[in-house]
Amino acid sequence: MHPELMHQIALDRAAAFQRGAANYRRAREASVRPPQPVRAAIVLRLSACRDELERLAALSERRLGGGDWLVADVNGVPVAAVSLDNGSTVYDPFRSTSQAVSLLRLRRKQVLAAA
Repeated sequence: MHPELMHQIALDRAAAFQRGAANYRRAREASVRPPQPVRAAIVLRLSACRDELERLAALSERRLGGGDWLVADVNGVPVAAVSLDNGSTVYDPFRSTSQAVSLLRLRRKQVLAAA
């Protein structure tokens, strides 16, 4: 094969690799999303909001007592709760809730000390 033809084939192939790499980088940059801020809140819930508490109790396979509960919400979804009366906890086992439960227990102590 003629050397000039081989040179042109090699240049064409290198350009194709560069186009493919550029397309890959653009697709990867488009798929990477910036991390969304997490909104967490601890709220005192009354007995009227029992459906959320019953869902957490069913997920954690625990019985739900009466009274008022402190609930930890992450992005508007309840993930853990602690009873003000006896300190029992219910939580979503499919999420990382250990820090939320610790904060709820601390907040329970603060609420009981203030009462």
